[in-house]
Formats: sequence, C-alpha cells, structure tokens
Amino acid sequence: MAESWDGNFDSVSHSGEIYRDNLHVEPIYEAFLCPLTKLVMRDPVTIENGQTFEREAIEKWFKKCRDSGRRPTCPMTHKELKSTELNPSIALRNTIEEWTKRNEAAQLDKAIRLLSTGSSDIDVLQSLDYITNICQKNRSSKHAVRNADLIPTISDMLKNGSTKIRLKALETLRIIAEEEDENKVV
Repeated sequence: MAESWDGNFDSVSHSGEIYRDNLHVEPIYEAFLCPLTKLVMRDPVTIENGQTFEREAIEKWFKKCRDSGRRPTCPMTHKELKSTELNPSIALRNTIEEWTKRNEAAQLDKAIRLLSTGSSDIDVLQSLDYITNICQKNRSSKHAVRNADLIPTISDMLKNGSTKIRLKALETLRIIAEEEDENKVV
C-alpha cells in the first residue's frame, strides 16, 4: 500500500486501492488525492491557507508538530499556521463519492463479466479479490454485490479445478455473508 509522509499512515480503510487503480473508468484526479498520503481522500478538509488534506493525515501532521515542540505548519508550504481549524470540503467529498460510486459500478460490471465467461484463473482471482474488497467497504457495497446475483456464480466456483480459485471463492462467500443474516443461509 502507498506509504505516507511519515511512513506509517494506517491505510487499512483503503484496502484494495492499488488493485482498483487499473479498473477506473475515470482517471483519478489529482485533487482527489491527499498530498500527504497520496490516496483518494474520504474526509477532505481545508486548512487556513486553502490546502486540502485527508482529515486523519493532517491531524497526524499537526500532532507531530506539537509533539516536537513547534507550532503547526502547512506540510506543503512549511509556513507556520495561525490556526489548526479544519474546514470540511463538502463539495470535494461529494464529488469524490460520486466518482467512487461510478467507478465501483464499472468495476463490479467488469468483475461480473470476467466471472461469467471463460476467463483465465488470474482474471477470476482478481475479480473475486475485487468483490471481496468492495464487500468489506460498507453495507451498501455488499448489497450491490448481492443484488448483482453473484452468490450463485461464486458458489459455482467451489467446483473449479483450481485450489486457489476454490479457496478465494469460499473466502469471498464468507465475507459476503458476514454480518448479513439474510446471506448466512448461503
């Protein structure tokens, strides 16, 4: 996963980010990336000089400044800031959310096509990996997978000759069913 300015940004919430990069139907716009983490922002905030960062990343930067006994600075300009007030960038967050939804829908469509055709083992494994990642994001993503009627298709993968595909299919089904009473019948 991408390393950040201090080398220890917790990127668990961005799992699958690198894999998904090659499936974007729209490019990743530079404005969507936090300058500190180099990852697509989930909660963009603006500091007093107009620079925008991922909330968690800029909060860590400010803490690092305070812990080292210096006044907070802008990590981009290195100029001292009068305030550490963070202003939510609602318009940017909404734009990123719309972009993410469009790309996730396109990625899910691609995964469905690859699972339903005579695709290579690598393509099938990548599709199952993507489905696993999307299901781990949030409940609505799980519902999108379930509504795409993928459970029977993934279940059929348990009969595949490849052990890797069978194991990945089983893992994917487990993640789809996790915390979903309706899916546990599977």
